[in-house]
Amino acid sequence: MKKHTEEELVKIAGKKLNLNKLKDKHVLLHPEISKWRDTEKPDLPLLRSLNNNGQISAVIFRKIKKGTQLLAGARRYAHMKLLGWTWDEILTDVREKLSDRDAMILALEENLIRKDMSPMEEARAVNSLLKGKMSIKKIAALMNTSPSWVSSRKSLFELPEKTRKLFEKHDLEFGFSVPLRMLKDLPDAQETLIEKIVGARSDRYYSGGVRTIEDAEEFVTKILKQIKDLEELLLKYGPCPICQGKDISKRSWGDEERLHCNAETCGHEWHGITKEPWEFYELKQNAKEMGIELVEEAPGSMKVTPKAAADMIIREEKRQREAAKEEEEKLPEKFRSKVRILALLEPMIAGDNIQKLSVQGDSITIQLIDKLDVNFTALRKDYKAGEKARIEKSYSTDVKDLHDYINAITEKDPYDDIPKKE
Repeated sequence: MKKHTEEELVKIAGKKLNLNKLKDKHVLLHPEISKWRDTEKPDLPLLRSLNNNGQISAVIFRKIKKGTQLLAGARRYAHMKLLGWTWDEILTDVREKLSDRDAMILALEENLIRKDMSPMEEARAVNSLLKGKMSIKKIAALMNTSPSWVSSRKSLFELPEKTRKLFEKHDLEFGFSVPLRMLKDLPDAQETLIEKIVGARSDRYYSGGVRTIEDAEEFVTKILKQIKDLEELLLKYGPCPICQGKDISKRSWGDEERLHCNAETCGHEWHGITKEPWEFYELKQNAKEMGIELVEEAPGSMKVTPKAAADMIIREEKRQREAAKEEEEKLPEKFRSKVRILALLEPMIAGDNIQKLSVQGDSITIQLIDKLDVNFTALRKDYKAGEKARIEKSYSTDVKDLHDYINAITEKDPYDDIPKKE
């Protein structure tokens, strides 16, 4: 077999790793096992190892009626073909009379021994074994793990493909797959939940972020309850009499039968039982007292669709943003801190986060490696008993972020500045 120069190897590593085109003509790909692995680019270190040291372990195949089927070692096999190796130059282990079930078990064992499967690849493997009628308990024993571990991979694979890609892209904890799966019929709600999880991971001050699996379960419970309540409303009262929209709500105060259409282009209000416009209903009630009877009717009922649920989520997000903005506008730009200035400084410099330190008499300037998203001034003057510093917001800082930062440190109270309640 030809030995390649380093320059040639680098050039080979720039090619596409398409096993369908690289494989020998008589080699067939397994319809399940071939889907386990993620699509990847050529690995230069592996190319170097094969080129300089040769092949260490055999690629495993099995004989079937239509040809020779690849079971384990697909990644190494593809790289050998990139290097131009022929079938006779590759060390192979071709098994005879191997059943479909045993073929998948063998392939999984080989991959687990190498310990290079990603969680998503494990999920695909679990799905293949489940399709082969193997129980969760047997799969757990085969993979030397717990049934709950297998169930978590099963839950992940049952998510819509678009959601799985987002899940894998952001490398989320697999515990989040369970609450996400509970929203399987609501893809927009799944995306919203992932955005909240990712937002909380990337920014500790992210408003409305989902930081734990418990938070995710709470989010799902809230959404499902809103949908259940909406479906009960639709079952009892039907859709909006004007636009036939299914995103409706009941006023939480005052008249119990006063319904509202949440569609931006509608906004109709009506009486749930009579279907009359609310203004007409009120007019009719007043007219009734005068001995005048007025009548108006409207049709039917329906279930909540994923789009209606998505609209409801968007509206709730908008309400939360507006509430957060309204709350932020109430926050003062100058306020008092109950913890000392040193407590506010320590999180900034933790982990040796100091790029430069300049000391000049009674003045110290610190330049951080990783900067904070908040700018403020802390002063030890003009504060009352029980206060340790005066905080003043500086330019280009969100006042809510500043309050969140100070409050987070105040809650920890590292120097016990705040008297404990007995």
